[in-house]
Amino acid sequence: MSITVDLPDELNADLARCAQRAGQTPEQFVADALRRQLAIPSFRETKEQLAPYGEASGLQNDDDALAALS
Repeated sequence: MSITVDLPDELNADLARCAQRAGQTPEQFVADALRRQLAIPSFRETKEQLAPYGEASGLQNDDDALAALS
C-alpha cells in the first residue's frame, strides 16, 4: 500500500536529516516510526494487565520494575 503525506518544509527537512543519520531512507524512517507508534496502545494494554502481578510482588511503579530488572 502507498500513502502520500504532504509535510511542511521544516518537517520534511527534519525527516531527511534524521533518516540520513539513522542510515535509512525517509520512507524506512517513517515506516519504523509508525510501527513504534502503533505498538504503544498494545504496550499500554499489556502493562495494565500485568500491573496487578507486579504490585503483588511489591513493585509499585516503573522505577521499581526497572530496578528489579537490573
